[in-house]
Amino acid sequence: MWDPKVQRGPSLTTYHSRFAYDPPYGTNLAISCAIFFSAFVITLAPTLFDLPLTILFNSLAGRSAVLDLLFYTFDSSYTFSGAILMALIWGCWLGNDQPMRTRILAGSIASFAAGIASRRLQHGLPTHLRPFYDQAVHFHHPLYMSHWALNTWYSFPSDHVAVFSGLLTVIWFSGSQFRLPALLWLILVESSRTYEGAHFPSDLLGGAALGCAFVWASQNHAVLRLSRRFMAFEVSAPALFYIGAFFISFQLATLFTDFRNAGSAILQLRHHEASTPGLQSAGSE
Repeated sequence: MWDPKVQRGPSLTTYHSRFAYDPPYGTNLAISCAIFFSAFVITLAPTLFDLPLTILFNSLAGRSAVLDLLFYTFDSSYTFSGAILMALIWGCWLGNDQPMRTRILAGSIASFAAGIASRRLQHGLPTHLRPFYDQAVHFHHPLYMSHWALNTWYSFPSDHVAVFSGLLTVIWFSGSQFRLPALLWLILVESSRTYEGAHFPSDLLGGAALGCAFVWASQNHAVLRLSRRFMAFEVSAPALFYIGAFFISFQLATLFTDFRNAGSAILQLRHHEASTPGLQSAGSE
């Protein structure tokens, strides 16, 4: 993949085309989109890739308590995924100049947008159920399981991987010296999604491509102009800027889990009230 750190192109003040990309970003966007559509095609023929690899990987489950606990920890704790990536994002922020910081801000927000798009695609694309529910997998339960297995919607593409791959892309084009170790670590950590039955390999590949595509798309000159306006608050109101940056960073690292759990609880409560006539009459009194 072409490294934008080597050729950053003109500064934000010298852009001439509103919807143009610097060559590395546009090329990588096209590659990411091609990989995403390839991953989607793979889901249509599960016996060629997804099923054999998932069955092979899942055959290790239940054989070692240490291995099961390791993958369970990777899957259930954001300390080993989002928190590490976000720490590296902050390292990139502090080690770069204003034009690159503008790109980092745009890319980080785009990573969150990729997660939203991924969840929408899970509900909209008729692909496949999670391996946990796929009868063809004959899923072997690890000794430790995560709660996400209760989700019954389609699993392509992975929203976890979409967000974290987006953040990794930001780390990559920012020129961090830890970008290669971060890539290898993310592959290891997110493989737990297949080990515990949450996603097929094509889901992970599609999520990674989607996250990368959103981040490369955010390097559009028009988006960067908008990002530059937010960057102005770093100078005019630094305290408020970094309060907000810390809060958003924490939410990205944990995939807004607290908000999602609260929203899910509210929806469940409303559904329970709607299905219980006694509660409806009591609430109207």
